[in-house]
Amino acid sequence: MNLTRLVWLSATLLSITACKKPPAAAPKLGWVKVEGMSHECYYPPAWDTLGPGDRKIARADALEEMMTQWTGKRADGVEFDEQMITDVETSLLGQPIMVEEMSGKNTQYCESFMTAGGSTSAWSSWLSGLPAKFNEGQCYNPLVDTYYNYLDLARGWQNKVAVCKGDKVAVKGTEIDYYQYFKGSPWVNAAGDPAKSASGSELPCNIEGCLYGQLIVHFVGESGAVVVKPAGLGVVITAPESGYIEVMINDDDLTDNKYKIESGMEHHTGIEYKPAN
Repeated sequence: MNLTRLVWLSATLLSITACKKPPAAAPKLGWVKVEGMSHECYYPPAWDTLGPGDRKIARADALEEMMTQWTGKRADGVEFDEQMITDVETSLLGQPIMVEEMSGKNTQYCESFMTAGGSTSAWSSWLSGLPAKFNEGQCYNPLVDTYYNYLDLARGWQNKVAVCKGDKVAVKGTEIDYYQYFKGSPWVNAAGDPAKSASGSELPCNIEGCLYGQLIVHFVGESGAVVVKPAGLGVVITAPESGYIEVMINDDDLTDNKYKIESGMEHHTGIEYKPAN
């Protein structure tokens, strides 16, 4: 082989080597900690590469993985309100395809938090708005069964349950359970304090018939419409549009409320929602 041909072959090989593309980085999948991040974030699969069966399983897996972080189980500084997580989960279980739409955005919020730190408020606000976004114009949750829970005197609006337009819901609190709505107040049940009207006050329920310490019900519709009315020991509310209802006691300071204790047993007001005939 002459020198000219050898030089030409060497130059050709160098050119080919220089033009060869580096291997593509493997796509991030599952829990991955990227350089610069304090903790791992969950990366969903490339949905379009999955077959129908695998895609269905992957949606359920992705939701389960994201919820481990939302509930604080990963101990990475992320933990959201339990009721909000339940609302998001319920919405996504009703429309599992939406997991694909929101999982990538969830990763972006996680990356931002793990990189910059600070507050998770923007992430939380986005999550809390998902149920309304996904269920807009649709109602998958008509109230057909009786719902029963207990009233937490230290929490605001609670025991959220979805309703559909036209649902008639009987809301009631137990009569035999008593509590104080401020230190030294009379012991009252869900009916509230008959001697203290809240009409015209700055309490959540301040229309005629509202009392201090009373069980009240809150309806929020898809359009943003809000209705607050006294529930007491029993009221029927008709949903003017699809949305949700929830309850609390009519009070502006929840830190000093307490249940009555008798014979070593603490009272607990029971809450019941059921379809009304």
